[in-house]
Amino acid sequence: MELAYICRLRGIEVITLTDANAITEGVMTNRRKGSRDTIVRWYPRLRRAWQAATELRARIWRARGTAIPALPVRRPLIVAADGGELRKSSLDTAWQRLIKMAVEEEVISKEERFGLHDLKRRGITDTQGTRHDKQEASGHRSAAMLDVYDLSSPVVFHPRPIKNG
Repeated sequence: MELAYICRLRGIEVITLTDANAITEGVMTNRRKGSRDTIVRWYPRLRRAWQAATELRARIWRARGTAIPALPVRRPLIVAADGGELRKSSLDTAWQRLIKMAVEEEVISKEERFGLHDLKRRGITDTQGTRHDKQEASGHRSAAMLDVYDLSSPVVFHPRPIKNG
């Protein structure tokens, strides 16, 4: 969840991240559907999310006796409980269980339910700066694509008063 929000990624983009996506500057995204890849600069929250994912993966691999691939590109950041690659369908199922539990435990109401893809939308909406900044951060190639994801309300200036002649 945290990586999807911070990096403004689709679920499939999160589960296909590998150790190779962690570069010196930050996380190199792996966007789909014609969007441009971006680098999300490291900052404490992103580092914590990445570290938590690598620690969980290490625990799973250790418990399962999984051989650790030598090449970073072969080491998925997010793995299934059996230590293998997490499939999108498994992610979707886990997400539905999580949201159902959140509603049952009154963390959120039924009306507040949201999909995994909504984390990308919220991440884009919450991005500070101009529309251009949001478009750059989201990897969208056009303003029309951004319009689907940016749910913020524009802040506009008041009109200048007209001077009577």
